Amino acid sequence: MVVLSNAKPGREDECNRWYSDVHILDTINNLDGFACAQRFQLADLEGAPPSNYRYLAIYEIEDDRHERAYAQFDWQRQERAEALADGREPMVSVSRTLDPEYFLVGFFSAITDRIPSTRI
Repeated sequence: MVVLSNAKPGREDECNRWYSDVHILDTINNLDGFACAQRFQLADLEGAPPSNYRYLAIYEIEDDRHERAYAQFDWQRQERAEALADGREPMVSVSRTLDPEYFLVGFFSAITDRIPSTRI
């Protein structure tokens, strides 16, 4: 699963702490099929093309668990809405520091094995 996102203006540090210290752990530890995750920040490269997104999170899903992981992802959205309506903490929270205008999620399946460089 790939997530592209931005923090709300002026809330970068708070958003990054929440995403890295809470959200990723909640996702990989509470939802079936999610094996691990890693976050990235847009590299500051002179002359690089602009991007609408500053942050990237990649969640690895076990090869045979895509349908289960997606079902869990879909379920947690409903569970979060119900938890918030009931005044309790959801299994996977979403911070108000995220900019909802710039948030994109996609599930992808590998079509090749990982191909390591022979130069490194």
